[in-house]
Amino acid sequence: TMQLSAGALALATTFAVGASTAAEIPWDGPFNGDGCTSIIVAPGASASGAAMTTHTNDCMECDFRISKVPAKDHAEGSTRKISGYRAAYPRFLGEDWGPTYYESNTDTSIHPWVAGEGPFAPISEIPNVAHTYAYIDGGYGIMNEHQLSIGESTCGAKVTTFGIHKGGKARVDVSELSRVAMERCKTARCAIGLMGSLAEEYGYYGADETEGEGGESLQIVDTQEAWVFHILADDSGESAVWAAQRVRDGHIAAVANQFIIRELDLDNEDMFMASSNVEEVATRLGFYDSATDGKFDFTKAYAMDRKHLSTYATRRVWRVMTMAAPSSELPGDTTTFADDYPFDIKPDKLLTVKDVVAMHRDHYEGTPYDMTKGLAGGPYGDPSRFDPSGTIASAVYPPEDQISDTEAWAATPIPFERAISIYRCSYSWVSESRAHVPNELGVVWFSQYAPHASGAVPLYVSAPDIPKGFSSGSLLEFDLSVSYWAHAAVGNWADRFYVHTIGDIKTLQSELEEGLYAAQTGIETAAKEMLMAGQKAAVSTMLGDYSATASAEEIEAWSGMLWKMIAKYKDGQRIDNFHAETLKPTKLFYPKFWLQAVGYLPATESAAAPLHSAGGAWTLLSHVLVAALSITATVVFMNRKAAAGNASTSGPVVIEMATAVPSYRFKQQGYQPVLESRPEKESCFGGNHDNAVIGCFALLRTPEAAGRSTLPPRRAEDPEGEPLPTELQPYKRSRAANDSEGQMWP
Repeated sequence: TMQLSAGALALATTFAVGASTAAEIPWDGPFNGDGCTSIIVAPGASASGAAMTTHTNDCMECDFRISKVPAKDHAEGSTRKISGYRAAYPRFLGEDWGPTYYESNTDTSIHPWVAGEGPFAPISEIPNVAHTYAYIDGGYGIMNEHQLSIGESTCGAKVTTFGIHKGGKARVDVSELSRVAMERCKTARCAIGLMGSLAEEYGYYGADETEGEGGESLQIVDTQEAWVFHILADDSGESAVWAAQRVRDGHIAAVANQFIIRELDLDNEDMFMASSNVEEVATRLGFYDSATDGKFDFTKAYAMDRKHLSTYATRRVWRVMTMAAPSSELPGDTTTFADDYPFDIKPDKLLTVKDVVAMHRDHYEGTPYDMTKGLAGGPYGDPSRFDPSGTIASAVYPPEDQISDTEAWAATPIPFERAISIYRCSYSWVSESRAHVPNELGVVWFSQYAPHASGAVPLYVSAPDIPKGFSSGSLLEFDLSVSYWAHAAVGNWADRFYVHTIGDIKTLQSELEEGLYAAQTGIETAAKEMLMAGQKAAVSTMLGDYSATASAEEIEAWSGMLWKMIAKYKDGQRIDNFHAETLKPTKLFYPKFWLQAVGYLPATESAAAPLHSAGGAWTLLSHVLVAALSITATVVFMNRKAAAGNASTSGPVVIEMATAVPSYRFKQQGYQPVLESRPEKESCFGGNHDNAVIGCFALLRTPEAAGRSTLPPRRAEDPEGEPLPTELQPYKRSRAANDSEGQMWP
């Protein structure tokens, strides 16, 4: 047994959460915030006839480079080395995974890494095969020379274990499984069978040992079929549990860090596959009882319950499905495991690469969960919401502003939304596997950095190498010749004035990408003609040169955008005409809702307020309610005002606030909170506001404060506003939390 600080859990080498026959490890948060989104489009659902899969590699510390792994022949009796999972730069060091990972392309001035040593020492090996296929590699295998393509999304799982290099018994993770599948398979069915059998034989371990990172989902396509594959450790730590379900032709599905496969119909071999132990392990651990639970439900049995943070996963699935099929009218709010969502859905129209890329770039714009709206986005609609984290250990803030991990992950009453496009994305891509084109034309539309601030460039799997802008650089050195940094620089500057800058970004994306989409037919027609003439090597060179040129031009354009954006948007102003005879910048100032929120302008009943962006289930916390607070407070506390009229002038005087004010002003003016009992689930508004942060309150003013100035009209403190004084901290909590501890909701 050992202690893990990340989950504050005592773990054995293999453990099961909530298991009746294994060490019970209840999830109590926090969990690793890293997590990816993957969309899968079956043949018949795309305009080109392609099967498509995608991946947003959303990881704070990940190596953003990708590599071309060449095809190889292997001697009889040789072995294939298995590496331990590693995401950070350098992901790998050596010659087995292509030139990107050579020592000559690694900045060892950062750290004296050595190939084959430390984190790059193999942890196991498997028998080799005579020939392995070429493929594009990143954090996971992306696409091989036969148009087999694999997207990825880490999923929470109730059974997890350690890898052999960390004291456990399991010897293979999903990144290495995906690479072996790339090397040896031509079809999705082959990949599923191979990865499943290897995991069962050698033992599977997750990205880390916590429940939040214990499982994986791979979205696998070939030119004919599309499959979703789920995997996790078994309870011995020496094998694996897995299942796969085919996405119906003409349909799409999405995985966002949570399993989506439900009932398994293993008699239908055309649509389902699974390990032989899939029900046995769940039964042994108490996750499933065939006598009482009915048909076996994979997600219900094995998925981690994210509890109040379930929208972290479900909301992105909802967004993909409703963008593809608005007619479905799926609800944005659902159960923990999205019980009312289908496994897959038929889009209202055939999807293009452009459509799927647009899904990657989404922040719920135009929905009740729009992250460019509300106080959390600041005055200019910044859609970034940084991952929750305690700040006590890091001491990045003064003591009075520090919070614990528990507080950071409590997200009470509502968590921030988690969009598909996220600031910590290292790269994203959309692949096309098409039956009507030669395999040499298997293509991946690749981007580095957050999708909303990046551009898609076509990479053909038959090209001899990866453009330099995608295969070099690190998170530790800013370099505008590297695609990631060109986009990260634009994205970070643009976020400062997002509602103003996003139009410039979309214009550039459209100009560059429309040209590439239009050129695709011509370049591929020429390639087909050359292949028919037997010029395979020339096609490889041509496609490599084409992608390299497209990448270089894209980096140049985005670097130019950076310099222009810095000049155009700065210091609260915007330059609209760079060729005017006399410069006259436009002052941006601030939108009315924000000026009212910070107290610059008084809140009014008629003030229009944007949608909130922290969460969708509690729309009562929108700024409309905040604006109404000043009016309702008068009615609510009328009885206390009457009582105050009878109070002795020498004692505390109960007053009523005509307007709401920030909490720090309470203390300055000598007020203290007054608590009053209320019936269960009844707020001061007379409605059901179980989790409202902004509650009604009465205040006592001490005689000592009588000579101080009166409070000016101000808005109530927003969840994103100033911290409460220590004595008021208990009152900025969920109603449920206060009630459970015998306290009254202020």
